[in-house]
Amino acid sequence: MRRFERLHALTLAIYPLLLMMMALLTGHPLYLLALFGVTICALLTSGGARTFLKTMRYAWPLLLIILALNVLISKDGATILFDGPRIPVLGALRITLEAILFGIVMVLRLLVVLGAGNLYLAWLSPDRALGLMAKWAGRSAVVAMLTARLIPYLTEQAKSVGEVMQSRGVRFQEGSTRERIKKHSLMLNVLLISSLEGSWQVAESMEARGFGSRHRSSYTRERWRRLDLLIWAGMLAALALMIALLSIGAASFDFYPRLSPMLAAGGWTSGGALLLALLLILPPVLVKRRTD
Repeated sequence: MRRFERLHALTLAIYPLLLMMMALLTGHPLYLLALFGVTICALLTSGGARTFLKTMRYAWPLLLIILALNVLISKDGATILFDGPRIPVLGALRITLEAILFGIVMVLRLLVVLGAGNLYLAWLSPDRALGLMAKWAGRSAVVAMLTARLIPYLTEQAKSVGEVMQSRGVRFQEGSTRERIKKHSLMLNVLLISSLEGSWQVAESMEARGFGSRHRSSYTRERWRRLDLLIWAGMLAALALMIALLSIGAASFDFYPRLSPMLAAGGWTSGGALLLALLLILPPVLVKRRTD
């Protein structure tokens, strides 16, 4: 058993959420770089790096669009790098250093959020997540889990139905556009019927097990361990440190109208970022995947 699977489900759920929250609290480039480094380290130690790379295949165009739109639309900033002609819709083309850095920070923040989301999926299985949420919102948790598994289920069904239809002589890539649409519509009809039958079977199974009729029972039970307490101590200390740094302005950064100094609070900024990274790196180091 991997070591992090022995931790309490609440511990595994709160840590990625803490990374997301801290990425939203601060806009300082140094702190976001520290959070991104911690997130990458956590993904590498938990086996979620491959999933994160797959996510980035689809996310990088969105990141580039965010960066480009901010640079082209935002006209604020005192440090003008390029002052060009007027462009329809966008107006005067003015590129400032402040707009570029702000766009980079937004991209970095989104990378931390995406990485933390992949870390959540790598650490916490759907069954444990359902068991954790079901204690407070049982029916909502079941609806959320059934909705989350709908797309993978339909993908598998579409692949199976497509293979069966091809074995019967249906060629989806041949014929005119109208003919191909008609062939795919036949497959959609089969998927609709299959999904309705599947939902009926799930409803019958839930009714046979008495879902919603009485107090919910559980086959497994989450247990708190010393390692959980140690990790929670590190997370609470990191949260308290972030609040303290924000209160003194060490974790804050102004982009407009002019960039504020990177180390505005002197040693508090650099030292706070280092201490925050050390506190946040503690959980992934402790739950590093290994056999006991």
